[in-house]
Amino acid sequence: MPRKKRPDIEEILKLVYEMMLSPKFPTIPEELEGVERLVEIAGYVQAFRDGAYGFAHGDLSCDLKGRGFLIGCFKELQANLRHLTWFAKRVASGDYDQQIEFMGDFSEYFNRMSRDFYEALKSLRESESNLLKITKELHKSEERWQLAIACTQDGVYDIDLNTKKAFFSPRAWEILRLPLVRSDIDYDPVTWGSFIHSDDLEKWAEVLNMSSGTKLTNGQGKHYFEFRVMAGDEKYRWLGVHHMAIVNAEDVPRRYVGTIEDIQEMREHDEEIRKQATLDQLTKLPNRYLYKDRLLQNMVMAKRNVTSLVLILWDLDGFKWVNDTYGHLAGDRLLVVVAELMRASLRETDTLARFGGDEFVMLITSYRGHEEEVANLTISRIFNTLCEPLDIGVEKVKIGASCGISFFPRHTNDGEILFNMADKALYEAKKTGKNKAVVWDSGKLGQQKTKPKRK
Repeated sequence: MPRKKRPDIEEILKLVYEMMLSPKFPTIPEELEGVERLVEIAGYVQAFRDGAYGFAHGDLSCDLKGRGFLIGCFKELQANLRHLTWFAKRVASGDYDQQIEFMGDFSEYFNRMSRDFYEALKSLRESESNLLKITKELHKSEERWQLAIACTQDGVYDIDLNTKKAFFSPRAWEILRLPLVRSDIDYDPVTWGSFIHSDDLEKWAEVLNMSSGTKLTNGQGKHYFEFRVMAGDEKYRWLGVHHMAIVNAEDVPRRYVGTIEDIQEMREHDEEIRKQATLDQLTKLPNRYLYKDRLLQNMVMAKRNVTSLVLILWDLDGFKWVNDTYGHLAGDRLLVVVAELMRASLRETDTLARFGGDEFVMLITSYRGHEEEVANLTISRIFNTLCEPLDIGVEKVKIGASCGISFFPRHTNDGEILFNMADKALYEAKKTGKNKAVVWDSGKLGQQKTKPKRK
């Protein structure tokens, strides 16, 4: 019987090497199947490979048979991994009281991570609860804000100085007579200023100064402005703006909020009252109160510019006869016609006022030393105009006029005395024949200026 060939040690080592490292477990050659130790080692390696593969893919159900050091370590590792998996499940379910005590440094780090995770989760839940409360309050505030915007008759605006965006409520767009394209627009103060009335640009400059980043002190954050803005209908409208600055920690404005009120009707009403208080309702000329204001302004300007004022006080001759003959409506019509004629004879810078009845006052600026020349030219135009019949509706009538004249500052520096001088000169003109002009003369009050010849 032939002797059986002894297995080559190199071949066995190669086979064991492939068992350990090859992705596919090798098949034991037929000539080595009789090596019991090799077959036993192959079984252990196969079991370790299957277990390790399972561990790598999360399968800890592998049941290794046998004894020995490696098998024991493998089973202990398997038990630890199973316990770690159970512990992770407990943590995932919210149980953070469990502790790992048998895996050395890994246990310490894992337990610390679990505690930190629990504290972070606890803090996150508290933040979530607070955020939910804040969200609810914010929602309520938003509802109140929208309700306030919907109910108020004023427009509302909100300007963010950081983003340069401005929000306007629907009512604000309505007040501005503009369509609501979108609620927020770019904040461009220079462009916005081009829509402000030129007489109100100084007020707008105050608004811009508040945007310069200047630190505000107490009481500087709230303002009220009234100015005219070119609306969408291409008409200027008066707006009342309640303006408030919201500041940051350095008291520098970061946001503007406020309301826009349509005060056009109120301003028109105030203007009408002002006109009623300062204008003659029949002729629409300045009345006695506005005349005094104009006189004071003209005297100040005359002093500053070294010029003079000519005051001419007129009284119509024949007005009573028209009233008695044709009635008061005809008399009123005569006053309106005369007022228009006199106003047309003056420059825009001159003043014509009515004091009541048939009494009119003129304030005319003049160069120093040319007062008589200016007075003569003016009264010549008036006398020439009044020579023609005047249409009073029911009839054409001819009337005359007398006037008294005084000069500022030649005769006096006092406005009231200046008027009294002209009044006395008028009285002299009426007394000496009417239809005449008399200049105040302290020494010769009776000296007359005869009526100039009509051109």
